Amino acid sequence: MTYCVLKKRRAGELYAMNMTLSEEEARRYGSEGETVPVKAIFVWTRPEKLMGFQGFLGATQHDTDSPFRGLIQDMRADRVDALELSAKQLRERLRHYKRQGFVLVDPGPEQRVLKIDEFLKDFVY
Repeated sequence: MTYCVLKKRRAGELYAMNMTLSEEEARRYGSEGETVPVKAIFVWTRPEKLMGFQGFLGATQHDTDSPFRGLIQDMRADRVDALELSAKQLRERLRHYKRQGFVLVDPGPEQRVLKIDEFLKDFVY
């Protein structure tokens, strides 16, 4: 299985975004009745989903309230690269980000936020 991530060109680290967990997500991760700010690494479960996300970004690029505005600017400035990784390669990369805590799985309209450990526990490679 192939996964896709974004990598910052200069730093070489995986692209992550500050975001706020919904009340439901916060409840699932132990913060009852409040929203919680986190930083999440972007992960797509198939290359086609990344291509769909790029189309979504194109359609929302002029929306000044888009939560992905910073990413759009970084992509236009050619500051990020897309990487295709095997499950084993992704597991190895994410191990270095466990303190970060979260992944944003298939960013876009149907995205999910999971703890890195939760995301990795179902990996088969």
